[in-house]
Amino acid sequence: MYEQTQHMQDGSGGTLSVERLLYAVRRRLKLVIIMPVLAAALSTAYALSLPSRYDASAFVQIDPRQKSISNLQGIMADLQPDAATVESEVEIIRSKLVILKVIDILNLRSDPEFSQPPVWVQLLNRAGILASNAPPQEAPRQEPVESVNTDPITGILGPAKPGQTRPTRDALAAVFADRLGVWRVRNTLLLEIRFTSESASKAAKIANTVAEVYLAEQLKQKQEVADHASQVLKHQLAGLRRSVSEAERRVAEFKSANDIFDSEGQILGEKQLARLMEQTVMARNTTAEARAKFEMAERISKSGQDIGEIAEVLQSDTVRLLKEKVARATGQEAELATRYGPRHPEMQKIRAEVADAQSQLAREVRQLVSNLKNELQVAEHRERTLNASLAALKSDDTVSKTAGVRLNELVREADSSKMLYESLLARYKQTVGTQKLQLPDSRIVEQADTPLSPAGPRRGRIITLATFGGGVLGLAVAILIEFLTFGIGRPEDVEQVFELAHLASLPALDHDQQPGVALHDMRLMVAQPSGSFAEAIRALRREVDVRRAHEGSRIIQVASSLPGEGGGIVASNLALHYAMTGTRVLLIDADMRRAHLTRELAKTRHVGFADAISRGVPVEQAILFDGATGMHFLPATGSAPTLVAPAEIASSRTTTETLNRLKSQFEVIVMDAPPLLPVIDARILADQSDQIVFVMSWRSTPKQLARRALSSLGYNQGKLVGVVVNQVDEDLLSDQIGHLDDTRPPGGWTGFALRQRAA
Repeated sequence: MYEQTQHMQDGSGGTLSVERLLYAVRRRLKLVIIMPVLAAALSTAYALSLPSRYDASAFVQIDPRQKSISNLQGIMADLQPDAATVESEVEIIRSKLVILKVIDILNLRSDPEFSQPPVWVQLLNRAGILASNAPPQEAPRQEPVESVNTDPITGILGPAKPGQTRPTRDALAAVFADRLGVWRVRNTLLLEIRFTSESASKAAKIANTVAEVYLAEQLKQKQEVADHASQVLKHQLAGLRRSVSEAERRVAEFKSANDIFDSEGQILGEKQLARLMEQTVMARNTTAEARAKFEMAERISKSGQDIGEIAEVLQSDTVRLLKEKVARATGQEAELATRYGPRHPEMQKIRAEVADAQSQLAREVRQLVSNLKNELQVAEHRERTLNASLAALKSDDTVSKTAGVRLNELVREADSSKMLYESLLARYKQTVGTQKLQLPDSRIVEQADTPLSPAGPRRGRIITLATFGGGVLGLAVAILIEFLTFGIGRPEDVEQVFELAHLASLPALDHDQQPGVALHDMRLMVAQPSGSFAEAIRALRREVDVRRAHEGSRIIQVASSLPGEGGGIVASNLALHYAMTGTRVLLIDADMRRAHLTRELAKTRHVGFADAISRGVPVEQAILFDGATGMHFLPATGSAPTLVAPAEIASSRTTTETLNRLKSQFEVIVMDAPPLLPVIDARILADQSDQIVFVMSWRSTPKQLARRALSSLGYNQGKLVGVVVNQVDEDLLSDQIGHLDDTRPPGGWTGFALRQRAA
């Protein structure tokens, strides 16, 4: 069953393959050859009309090193070696300021190379293609500038200098800029300045002049900035000098009026106050320490604690020795107590020694506590004395505090004015000293030499590329024509586009409208039995036979989607082949509207298929017989017109009965049906057919129409045997099956005649 499926091949000529591409190129070989030849001719003429072009390059290096002769820093900082700086310098070299100076220096306004259009434009003007009535170009004018002067330091616009002018848009500068190329050499600090000219020496001269003007403008800008800065600094220094003198005078007068003296840069009263405060703090610390020792010793003494703890607090060597003496005596007393009684002389003696040692220790401690008290009293007295002196000095300082604040303000003002003055004075001396010692931030590392050979135009490359492009264009056009067809590009694409078997490919036939040509095409099996068309019919017959669903008689319907696709020729020659091989075959012209087969094969008929059905005439009376081939033919209509519509005849019960009766008399019935799309007759006759052969023209029948025609068969699509591609190019067929002998038999096909079959 045929399904109406959308394939990837829609809108193209079929599948893409190397064989298909080679065929497309071979079939349109003339176009493929003409395109590059034409492109080569045109490109040659164009290349020869172009003048020779010479390129000369000068190289400039941006030098970031310090170049001032003096060690003082210049007003303008040196260029930084970064990408932004390099790109900025490139644009400066290409600026209109540099270009116009070069034009004026070399007097290029009178140079014919820059004032005349290119050769090809002159040729087109002479031919009248680019003729223009525009007036000749005038020399660029210099308009006065009213208020466009720019401060070189701040960049702010100011009033113009007397006589200063500004150039207007210059067409010559635009032409010059198009021939000037400036770019950075890789990632270095080198800039290549290249100029293109028709003269080798002129190209080198202009490139060198551009480099020299660039360096001169760079140096000139530095000198102008330095001169302007020195004038500004000189004017500011005069005012600052007066400000510094006035500030210092006010400071001296204020000190004299308020009896303020200073020592080593500090006011005497403030210096005394600082020292007295330091001594007072030290006295307070001494008093606190003495009070802590005295209070601790007194507390331990009154509490009755071990006197040894006081010794540890007092940290006295004498106390420590006496304490050790008491400890030794106490130890000896304990030792003697184990041997003697309490009244023993030794015990009394040792007790006396212990009591004496303890008495000495107590006296020493009391003496130390008394000393601590004296030290505390001395420290407190000194602290009171210093506090009194500090209070008096603070009282005096409070009185002069307001005067000190004012004095500090005057001093700061004088110091700031002095610092600013000294800074500007140093800057002014530096500017004046380096004004005439400036060097440019770039240098020429290589001047442009006169080129020995032209850089362009590359005529060989132009011609080669144009020829290659023409060849590619020719191939592309040939392939596009091959694949952008509405029909079937190659017969084998049938199976991919329609999902039906490809039964045969019939070669294209000559249609020169000569008398008898149509009859000749319908009987090619007899006229040219060894030709390629006859071989294709034999292949078609075999495919139809092997695809039949049952044995016995059958009706083979030959249908097409539109008129003129060769369905009648296929049906006639297929029936002739069956007849010539001994098969009892009947050819029916079922196209009762056009009756194309009937007009060619049976011009003198009297009764036809339509007459037999509509008038009740036995159909056997309308069948004609060809004695030369043994084929039977049933014309569509008789000599008289039929009033019944063909669709009514095809759908009548009589037609069904008639066809069934004819199937019992013939082995094969080949029925040439009308087109499927314009009329319904063929769809009705398909109900009576056993096999349907669909015919379509190569590259002519649109695939969408063919799908619609096949879909119109409805449930009869299952009877479709396959597709026959008609009118295929001989070159395409020769690639597939080779060339065949097309020799006609003796006598040709002129002896054909049909006679009425005996009842």
